[in-house]
Amino acid sequence: MITSLAATDFTQRAEAILALMREERSKNGIKAAMDAVAEKFIDMEPHPQLRRLGEVLGLARQQAMVQVGLDGDREALHHGNLSHEQNIATGHHYEMLRHAACTYNHLLRGLIESSSEFISRDNLMDWLSAVSGGRKDWVKGEITGAVSEIALHAALQGLPELKNMRYGSVGEDLVGYDFVGEWQGQVLTVDAKSGLYAPLSEIKHGHRHLEISVPREAVNGLAVNHRGLVLLRREVRQALLSDSGAQMHAPHHYFQPAFNI
Repeated sequence: MITSLAATDFTQRAEAILALMREERSKNGIKAAMDAVAEKFIDMEPHPQLRRLGEVLGLARQQAMVQVGLDGDREALHHGNLSHEQNIATGHHYEMLRHAACTYNHLLRGLIESSSEFISRDNLMDWLSAVSGGRKDWVKGEITGAVSEIALHAALQGLPELKNMRYGSVGEDLVGYDFVGEWQGQVLTVDAKSGLYAPLSEIKHGHRHLEISVPREAVNGLAVNHRGLVLLRREVRQALLSDSGAQMHAPHHYFQPAFNI
């Protein structure tokens, strides 16, 4: 039977996961610690929210190392000093790591969206920092990115001129779309950005694509505030009505046509 939860349930569960990981890691290493968490707090956990907490915490250290690998691969590919074979191998490895990182982003976003009433941003920062080996910059980036997407999703849902807006799948996310929907009968894709950028509107592969910045002040803790909703909706409408694109916000060499709309 699935029972209701309280904030103390999440705190107690997080502390139990951290304790088990410390114990197993000191005895048998990080892989054994991850396996122990999976067996006790994921595979045997009937409550979906607590199971998701186990997944997010249990995978954090591995995902922090994925980010290290991504940074290394990106640097190697950028400098162009690899042989043809090395370039292909590194490119394949980079894409594999991107898929893992994107999947974890969706998992973390799901935890925050379903359980933010029970978890504070500070607690989540502390838990993830502990299990990732103190990689606070990685943790901050992961949480900021996930919360930015949640905030923009809430804003998009409140715009009646947009139809069928939804989160992009992992595959769609990997080619540049956090959200997919319709505007004026045509495909619309939207990407959430963290930082200070002017809205970007452009035509890519025959459909409209927006990149919308989610400023820090638009979010309180793990939730968007009213001022943030108003600001983001104004930015989206401004971008939709713009005929010319702003400067690119991010590299677009992975940008591909939208599929499975």
